[in-house]
Amino acid sequence: MEIKQFLCLARYEAAGGFRVAAMHFDGEILGPWARLQGAGKGGALSLNAVRYRNKSPARPLDVFVAPVEAATPKPPQNENLLVAERPRWRKVGTYPRELLGDLCSSPLELWSDQTSTKAGSYDRVLAPEAMELDSSLVLIELDRYIVDVTRRPVSDQHVVRVRFSHLEREYRLLLSEDVMRRRYARYSVGEYEIKRPTAACITLGPPGKQGRIKRIAALIPLED
Repeated sequence: MEIKQFLCLARYEAAGGFRVAAMHFDGEILGPWARLQGAGKGGALSLNAVRYRNKSPARPLDVFVAPVEAATPKPPQNENLLVAERPRWRKVGTYPRELLGDLCSSPLELWSDQTSTKAGSYDRVLAPEAMELDSSLVLIELDRYIVDVTRRPVSDQHVVRVRFSHLEREYRLLLSEDVMRRRYARYSVGEYEIKRPTAACITLGPPGKQGRIKRIAALIPLED
């Protein structure tokens, strides 16, 4: 086990628990991406596991240290790290919000933009394409986005997606950031436009029946 320091860029829900998307950070140099996972089914971390000693959960822009047990890459999720719940993670600082835009990239595609699910837009990557990829996390800058709240016809549950444009292509991806998703799930069905510079952390998920699904892991305002 090794204690390592990270910059948190997302805490999001996935497969029975939580994941944390982060970058290695030694205080000066930001290293490669990391997806912090637990020993639970599918790599799940409990909410308790992603809390600090003061019970506050890890949030974007937190600089924190966590015990890393091993790298557990599963292409294209080559960023995966197995982390322990003890000793507890410890927050050691906050990354300056005004520097976050410098971490954003501008890929020509979000991995591969060849297919979509019925409800999404450019929101999935099929298995043959996915195996040729070498990453599954990205941070891009948005000028505006639309939170799209719909209702499942059978369960009557609200589903929250985010629509945005990137290099003249419009995406519609599921929102997995837990606090924002739950808040908008209480809203009426409709579209809610947000006009402010934002860093969007996007994750490419594990394999499933519909392929690997792209999800919004966090939406971080670039200005206070």
